[in-house]
Amino acid sequence: MVAVRGQPLQTLLTSTSLLVIASVVVVSVLAFASDGVRSALLLSPSRVRKGEVHRLLTAGWVHVDASHLFFNMLTLWFFADEVVKVIGDARFLLLYASAVVVAFIPTTLRHMDNRRYASVGASGAVAAVMFSAILLHPEMKLYLMFLPFKIPALFYALGYLAYSIWHSYRANDGVNHDAHFSGALYGCLLTWVFEPARVSRALGSLSRFWS
Repeated sequence: MVAVRGQPLQTLLTSTSLLVIASVVVVSVLAFASDGVRSALLLSPSRVRKGEVHRLLTAGWVHVDASHLFFNMLTLWFFADEVVKVIGDARFLLLYASAVVVAFIPTTLRHMDNRRYASVGASGAVAAVMFSAILLHPEMKLYLMFLPFKIPALFYALGYLAYSIWHSYRANDGVNHDAHFSGALYGCLLTWVFEPARVSRALGSLSRFWS
C-alpha cells in the first residue's frame, strides 16, 4: 500500500486536515480564476457592518496569490495532524473554523468605516493550529527544506509571527498579517479550554526550555 508521511494512502485521503487543505486550495483557485468569486468571499469590513457577516468565515478560503496559498497550506500541513491526534476531528474543525472568524475580528473593527479595505487568507486559522500543536507537543521539531537538521517547532512559529508583525506595518498586499497574531492567541486559549492539564504541563516544559 502506498504511504505518505508514514500514513496509508486510504487514511491520508480521508484525513480531516487534508480535507480542510483541499477545500481551501479548491476555493482559492476558483477565486484566482474568477473576480466574482473573490469579490463574493473576501473580507470587507464595511460590508460586514451591513450584515454580510459570512465574509468573516469565507475570506479564510481565499488567498492573494499562489505563494500566499502555498505557504499557509504547507504550514498547516506541518502542524494539523499533531492537533487532530489529541483533540479529535470535531474539535479540530471547531478550532480551525472559529479561528478564521476570530482572527479577522480585530481588523474588521478597526477598518469598519473604510470601504476600500479588504483582506483574505487562512493565516489566522493556520497560526491557531500551529500554536495549538506546540502547546500539545512542546517537543515537536520540523525539517525545513534548506536545513539539514530539525529545528524546534516553536522557533518556526515565532519566526512566522515575527514576519507577520513586520509585514503588518510595511505591507499593503491584501494579506491580513494582524490576523496571525490574534489567531495564535485564540489558538492557545481554545487549546487550553480543550486540554487544560496537557497545556499546563506544556507551559511548564516550555518555561524550563527557556530557563
